[in-house]
Amino acid sequence: MSSGIVISIIGAKGGVGQTLTAINLGVALSRERKKVILLDANLALAGEISLLLNIKPNKSLLDLLTIIDKLTPHLAKGYVINHNSGIDFLPVVNDFSEAGAILPSHIEKAVQFFREVYDYTILNISKNINDFNIAVLDHTDIALLVTVPELAALYHTKKIWQNFIMNHFPTQMLKILLNKQNINSGLGENQVSEYIKQKILWKIPYDPDTCVLSINKGVPAVINSPRSIYSKAITDLAGFIIQNSSDGGALFSGLRQVLEQTRKEHQSEREKKEKAQQATPGHDDKAMPSLSRVSADVKLKIYERLVKDMKEKRLELSDMTDPVKIEENKTLVREEIERILDAEVSNLPSRFDRTLLVLEVLDQALGLGPLEDLLKDPSITEIMVNGKDRIFMERAGKIFLSNRKFSSDQELLNVIERIVTPLGRRIDEASPLVDGRLKDGSRVNAIIPPLSLVGPCITIRKFSKEKLTFNDLIKFGSLTPEMVEFLRICVRLRKNILISGGTGSGKTTLLNILSGFIPPNERIITIEDAAELQLPQEHWIRLESRPANIEGAGEITIRRLVINSLRMRPDRIVVGECRAGEALDMLQAMNTGHDGSLTTIHANTPRESLARLETLVLMAGMEIPIPAIRSQITGAIDIIVQQARLSDGTRKVTAITEITGMERETITLSDIFEFEQTGIDEKGRVLGDLKATGVVPSFINELKAHNIAYDMAIFSKA
Repeated sequence: MSSGIVISIIGAKGGVGQTLTAINLGVALSRERKKVILLDANLALAGEISLLLNIKPNKSLLDLLTIIDKLTPHLAKGYVINHNSGIDFLPVVNDFSEAGAILPSHIEKAVQFFREVYDYTILNISKNINDFNIAVLDHTDIALLVTVPELAALYHTKKIWQNFIMNHFPTQMLKILLNKQNINSGLGENQVSEYIKQKILWKIPYDPDTCVLSINKGVPAVINSPRSIYSKAITDLAGFIIQNSSDGGALFSGLRQVLEQTRKEHQSEREKKEKAQQATPGHDDKAMPSLSRVSADVKLKIYERLVKDMKEKRLELSDMTDPVKIEENKTLVREEIERILDAEVSNLPSRFDRTLLVLEVLDQALGLGPLEDLLKDPSITEIMVNGKDRIFMERAGKIFLSNRKFSSDQELLNVIERIVTPLGRRIDEASPLVDGRLKDGSRVNAIIPPLSLVGPCITIRKFSKEKLTFNDLIKFGSLTPEMVEFLRICVRLRKNILISGGTGSGKTTLLNILSGFIPPNERIITIEDAAELQLPQEHWIRLESRPANIEGAGEITIRRLVINSLRMRPDRIVVGECRAGEALDMLQAMNTGHDGSLTTIHANTPRESLARLETLVLMAGMEIPIPAIRSQITGAIDIIVQQARLSDGTRKVTAITEITGMERETITLSDIFEFEQTGIDEKGRVLGDLKATGVVPSFINELKAHNIAYDMAIFSKA
């Protein structure tokens, strides 16, 4: 061969065995003394091949972008993984959140390079016909479409075939692999061929024991179970491909020439789009790419027709409280969208991603519209919607403008109502702002006109599914092991701790971690506006405040819950945030035997947090003199932990401060640890050191009484 063969593996739908086929075909080819590289290019399922091969790559094609134009086989060795099965492996990205940084031109250059280095380049790609996959297919010699003898899979097989034709790809490059051929209750081979109106290139028998064992052991089936019927079918397929991929071979004959014209057309379109994208300032360069590439006006027309048809069929789209009804509605609505697209196909662009368009309209009808993808992206911590066409997101402490938009103010209002209605709350001109919580625990605030002059607005603070630990904060540079040890000692000694910081500085995360230091035999009561804390202890009671209902009755405040918690025999009280008169009740609880309690407050320095506490106590409506309030604070609070979000987006504990007493009417403070900023580097990163001040806390002698081992060196000034 003058250059290698490129094979793309596509799955008709999830669960058909696409990824296993890609892995085992690659290994089978390498066992025939062929040089093979497997590229994981299914961006939506990034990491799946790594899992099945039992490897943890620390590099991806993303890391090659800076040298992709100068890439040599020698340089590539530093990035690809030589797997013990004999194949080389490289993921395009290691996480779905990185997908937006890979452009079609990048994957084109990579495929062209690897084609010249390897006998076979195998790409595992999604079934969506988007710009990225078109760039892959433009340089593909043969696309193997994996399906199974089940009606749903065959339906998608036909759709993929139609998409190939719509995008001007020669159909002879798309070959059908029928997996799970002899599965019980499956359709027969003749029934499959007749339904999809295409010939089957290869059949792979159903062999669940071999496949499950291979997955669980992280060893490809053709190595782990070489004599199984599954492995034999894959090995024979590899032999067939080798035999027919030589010069003049029947399988690939003439395809490259046929593809050349199509490739030029596609490349011209992509170059125009990339130039337009690069010319748009202020956007996140890692934002997820545009989905269906169908204009907002067209999507709105499809959505409006969907709503009209649903009303005619008497299906109420807003009835989304019963889980069974939700699934039924999703199925019915998806089928209706497919029917509308079939009727409107002549009015749609010549090339669009049908699958993703269906998902977009489905999200618009039943989900949260353009916010759905942002909510699924684990790297995004906050979503801010400033009207229908400006959706911002926070990633790694930095705020970016996304490429997502709502088609109208009404669509955005529908999403807000979809969030608040199941919570028993309302939003309208009479009640134009609301707080709520998504099913996953994410906090939501919505405000609409006339209070908002830019249209409806939503702010979503996402709920982290992975609980951070103090080890994570040490790794992030938020605090040091010595600071963690000191805070652990404070919790063990039942010191009352106030966590102070600005909005988004990480107060709740730190509160969650410190609460985890509470001994498991103690009774803990947590009180929050929106439940976010995730404690590991079993003896834990969660209380959550409740706003007034539509009639204005039934409100349960944080203050009322704090008062009630004192009747529940708590060992520790943890209040998510003091923001009103409950501060007085919290201080009184700390002063009357409920030592070891924790809470947070909005303030920028330890001294400011004390002034803020004074203000909150006065909000309780009791005429208490300022000196008396300060005396209460001094007797109640032992430690203030100051948290801050710095200019580079990082979050740090900037001070751990002890309240040491009062001098006349002034509360005295003593910093135990502090962050000293030394400058900012050329990339805008804040430089500095977290270190002890040399001050020893006044309660150090209590450690001996409680038989707690400690190292005095943690307080030594660096």
